[in-house]
Amino acid sequence: MTTSDDQCVLCGLDVGDRPCILETRGGSLNFCCEGCLGIYRLLNDDGEEADPAPGKADGDADSG
Repeated sequence: MTTSDDQCVLCGLDVGDRPCILETRGGSLNFCCEGCLGIYRLLNDDGEEADPAPGKADGDADSG
């Protein structure tokens, strides 16, 4: 599926004004919610340990 910067990479919904962003070696990926971001990470386990960029008030990641 081809998506624009305004669409979630996983489900294709509009990401709104504050998307969840995953920085990867290939560039930034936008998601509509933490759920889609988490599912994407599970399905695409390529060894990258990237944290979501700040973007949602409830999307703070633990900084281990």
